[in-house]
Amino acid sequence: MTRIAFALPAGADDLTARPLTTADAEAVTALARADEREVLAEPMTELVDVLGEWRRPSVDLERNSVSVWADDRLVAQALVAGRGSVEAVVAADHRGRGLGTALVAWLLAASSARGLTTMGQTVPVGSPAEAFLVAAGARATYDAWVLELLPDRTVPTQPLPQDHVLDLARDDELPAVHRVIDDAFSVWPEREPVPYADWHAEFVEGDDAAPWQRRVVRDGAGEVVGAAMVTASEDGMVWVNQLAVRTDRRGEGLGRALLADSFVEGRRRGLPRAGLATDSRTGALPLYEGVGMVVTATFSHLVLDTAGEGGPPGR
Repeated sequence: MTRIAFALPAGADDLTARPLTTADAEAVTALARADEREVLAEPMTELVDVLGEWRRPSVDLERNSVSVWADDRLVAQALVAGRGSVEAVVAADHRGRGLGTALVAWLLAASSARGLTTMGQTVPVGSPAEAFLVAAGARATYDAWVLELLPDRTVPTQPLPQDHVLDLARDDELPAVHRVIDDAFSVWPEREPVPYADWHAEFVEGDDAAPWQRRVVRDGAGEVVGAAMVTASEDGMVWVNQLAVRTDRRGEGLGRALLADSFVEGRRRGLPRAGLATDSRTGALPLYEGVGMVVTATFSHLVLDTAGEGGPPGR
């Protein structure tokens, strides 16, 4: 696939642009966290998140990313992450120079070149990014939330059905774990399947990955019927990245059991906080609020058609 050329806006002679490389992960993390501090109570992006995403075989930084630099400082970046998902950030002190417009135009062209008819980014409600994308003609498709179980709250233990066990996933079970998760998420509108290789690279292959982070429920026949993929964040939080129950086994408390188990294990490992993200496609918000979790941040997923033109001038 040919790389789409990126053009800096007029008057940006002091800046340089090139594709991202894996050596830029810390700079990308720092830029994202600075952007999040403007509107969120605390930044969310961590280096492990960036590295996990970039490990996916489907992510090609050379062809599908662009970074903008002021000397040795990263001031803007964009990435076509795949499956219609994109990311773009412009440093606050470099807005108003047309970088956002240039990045959106490049993202539209790069997404179209990959055969994508739309591209979307999830951004905090009330953020400059939301205002910019709405002005560019983006439409909201779903809401999303980050929730936290505060350290003084607990999730009551949920008993499992007879002959079911809650355990760590064995290596030979990982394809089944992926299948349960991807099948459960496949019912979401416009959500494309995640290849096993991408999922494995993100959640299993990193230096930070550990067997305790892969938690499953098996039925009496030994089949995986529910799974939770968790991580430990740098700010002392056990984070439930994925929680899924096989479609024909929902309504039996398996998800609640996995949730309680994940949070208890996190605290046992010295992680007093517990969090996760969900969105309006899942219908799971009442479940999480029902176990005592509280919403700490609200987001909107905004979508642009790739046939459209990128952004208003000036950002």
